[in-house]
Amino acid sequence: MDCNSKEPMLGFSPELFEARRKTVFDKLDNSVLLLSSGSVKKKSHDIEFPFRPESDFFYLTGLCESECVALLRSNGSDGDLVLFVPVRDLNKERWTGERMGLEEIKKRYGATEVHGKHQLGQHLPSLLSQAGKIYFRTGTDQQLEELLLSSLNHEQVQESRGNRKLAGILDPGSLLDDMRLFKDPEELDRIRRAAVITSESFREMLAYCGPGVGEWELEAALEFGFRKRGASGPAYPTIVGSGGNGCVLHYSSNCQRMESGDLVLVDGGAELDLYAADITRTFPVSGSFSEIQKSVYEVVKEAHECGINRLAPGVAIENIHEVTVMKLVEGLLELGILKGSTDEILEKETYKIFFPHKTSHWLGLDIHDVGTYMVQDRSRVLEPNMVLTVEPGLYFPSLNKGLEEFFNIGIRIEDDLLITDSGSELLTPQLPVNAEEIESLVQVSK
Repeated sequence: MDCNSKEPMLGFSPELFEARRKTVFDKLDNSVLLLSSGSVKKKSHDIEFPFRPESDFFYLTGLCESECVALLRSNGSDGDLVLFVPVRDLNKERWTGERMGLEEIKKRYGATEVHGKHQLGQHLPSLLSQAGKIYFRTGTDQQLEELLLSSLNHEQVQESRGNRKLAGILDPGSLLDDMRLFKDPEELDRIRRAAVITSESFREMLAYCGPGVGEWELEAALEFGFRKRGASGPAYPTIVGSGGNGCVLHYSSNCQRMESGDLVLVDGGAELDLYAADITRTFPVSGSFSEIQKSVYEVVKEAHECGINRLAPGVAIENIHEVTVMKLVEGLLELGILKGSTDEILEKETYKIFFPHKTSHWLGLDIHDVGTYMVQDRSRVLEPNMVLTVEPGLYFPSLNKGLEEFFNIGIRIEDDLLITDSGSELLTPQLPVNAEEIESLVQVSK
């Protein structure tokens, strides 16, 4: 099997995908949307990574099998879903698992037509011949892209078009990104459950935290917790950065042993039915923060609280970053790390030495989910059913000369939140933030 679940559509309702396609058909206006499910990626030689379908493809079809192509086209008042899927190969299935085949997919997935993948070149010219626009994300499937371009030069397409020019090959993000930004109840159910799985697994992982323990051991404990609780695994490579490694934003080696007196930053999230959670906490390896570590931790915690408290419909997402940065700058001034006026620091962005990333990103089918952050040159305004993170941090790698007492302190606190009609809902309340509770969690786990 290509998917982690044998349940069709991963348990999502068929009506959900049908409604999404109806929305797309209304937008297509005599155009065509072409999507690939993606291929199985090689890890080395003849060893493959587990397959995960391309997010846009799954979002509109619910189909999890590899090497499939979906074509959506409007036909006036309605639309067609045409699927091209590999025909069954019983010998291959002995090695890689059972596939559904054409008839089963036609019955389950609401397609107007289902053809063998080998027939794509035969059918594509006629399917494209009347399209005013073609939506296809270039660079994602080279084989399909080459077939698309050759089909557009096909004699049948040229004759059918006559003098009508193709408006272009457009990125499907203009059709789908805003749809995916607003989560429906079935999506929110998966994200909530992924967040609970992640929170509980974090707490369980702390039983293994201590001097001499390898970062990889915490990684293994966390990801075991994900799988034990029903997730398919991590939504992204788990970060376990102790000491100076916590200052590396996307550190993933997880190959160092933790030392007494260090902090360890853990950034991980479970994936459940392709939907992600994303949580970060920073723990004292020995169970207690030093005075300096705690002073930095409190600054990050206050910025985290400030960002969350600002979340509400009608607030620009950039404003969440602004109030968070303001709180971090105030804390850095109080600690004597930054000098000068707040206005000057903000104008020159000198705080970026210690906080180089944004405060938030969208969350959903992708860990950094689709959806623009700007609309008509203005910061996007938050609306109900958006899901995002709030994740301020401060990092002091040893290259920051003159700040030796802060060396190798890397602290980030991250939670997942849903925008509601009146404010926001914290999706990760099971995992505490206060320094004393964090210390207690580590100590009690021993």
